[in-house]
Amino acid sequence: MKITYETHYKSQREDGRFYSTMAAYLERLRNTVPTLAFSDDITKDGFGAWRDAVKEKMLELMCLPPFTEQPAPKKLSTVQREGYRVERWELYPDDYTAVPFLALIPDTATREHPVPGVLCFAGSIFSKEALAGEPLLDTAKCRFNKYPERNAMAKHMVERGMVAFAFENPETAECALEVEQEGNCYASRSQMCFGILGNGESYFGLSLFQKLCFMKWIGIFDCVDQSRLAVSGHSLGCDDVMRLALACDEIKAVVFNDFVCDERHRFFATTEYDETAMSNSTGIWHIVPGQYRYFSRVDILCALAPKFLCLNEGGAEYHLDMIRKAYALHGAEERLQVTHYPKYSDPASRSKIYEPPMHGLSDDAYYEYSNVDAPDHSFRKEPSVAFLARCFGLT
Repeated sequence: MKITYETHYKSQREDGRFYSTMAAYLERLRNTVPTLAFSDDITKDGFGAWRDAVKEKMLELMCLPPFTEQPAPKKLSTVQREGYRVERWELYPDDYTAVPFLALIPDTATREHPVPGVLCFAGSIFSKEALAGEPLLDTAKCRFNKYPERNAMAKHMVERGMVAFAFENPETAECALEVEQEGNCYASRSQMCFGILGNGESYFGLSLFQKLCFMKWIGIFDCVDQSRLAVSGHSLGCDDVMRLALACDEIKAVVFNDFVCDERHRFFATTEYDETAMSNSTGIWHIVPGQYRYFSRVDILCALAPKFLCLNEGGAEYHLDMIRKAYALHGAEERLQVTHYPKYSDPASRSKIYEPPMHGLSDDAYYEYSNVDAPDHSFRKEPSVAFLARCFGLT
């Protein structure tokens, strides 16, 4: 059966009510404005208080585990490459976990001549080795590597003279249970998230906690200029990017390599699908309990103003304009860089729909409205590296 708004989600009663609880709930979401959503009513003078409220609520919703005294990160090995070295490290965020990461350090970076540092967060099921352009670990869970040259984010950064730290997502690649099917960590990640959500926490909260623990130790890398720190993420890693940048004043620049999306709006606007496809395909790990009440990803990106922000895969013009307005409040338009998918680089090729449809979209229609070329989804080296070079004055 084909599920549609007209036949399933539109009230057939004179009083506008629904027998379907789901249809009623989606209509309630459509008619509720998140309490901390960015709006035209926010002035430059009021922006700081609004941003602080978003930051405070975000950290509250993350339900971060307690920060405890732990051993310093430990370096395990070093491999020399042409012009830089790759160091393998472990981070200990709590009493139970060892988080592996790679540090790519250019030969020119020294304590006397520190260079910018970039935290690089992988997309979906990519490994830190894929980020670094290093040989993949010889295990099924670590072999996924679509667009290997494009997605070698950390390697691109170190080759431009920056120290790059490569992290994979929790329960992904080396951080996942051993599996037999190549690149398949979704089952164990989902299983873990049932426990996380049942404990009143979230996947993104756990991931943010680990990155905040790393930030406490980043000073041990004395070849990094602590006044020139950036975060760069692809796809799933973008959630860590925007939240860490909002939480940490030390981070000055952000590379967000995904399309800008209001996930709350996407949920209630996508009403056209076959009944066999009635599932949230984005994954249970995306759920942050309570977030819909307060803000969306678009609002978090607005709250980053006036930090340097590079948006690499566009999005719907309505959502991009919200972020542009936030930067215009600070007179910081030059700090915001928006790049679209190559397929949509010509403005004439982009969707002519401006106001967000409240219903009636399929997944494909949502992507079309948002100017997304899903098969081409990957890290964008050229705009990202050039953007950070401009931010940090690299010659």
